[in-house]
Amino acid sequence: METFRINELFIDPALTLIVVEAVEFRTTRTTTAGYAYGSIVPTAIVICRRDGATAWDMQARPASVEHLRREIPELDAVLR
Repeated sequence: METFRINELFIDPALTLIVVEAVEFRTTRTTTAGYAYGSIVPTAIVICRRDGATAWDMQARPASVEHLRREIPELDAVLR
């Protein structure tokens, strides 16, 4: 199962950097044991300034802030 979360990396009165992370957990069971795996992978960076927000994916391509806001409700709350 993959979900997304935000991590406010830097907060300043003029600038806030937010990392969008994909979090995935998997479990496996054998006849003798159970295993749990997890990963956290950055997927985008959101740069918030007084004049608005911009987003970039991890390949330095522009990303849609509106799309990220729809996908990650907690990001929408931070950007208001």
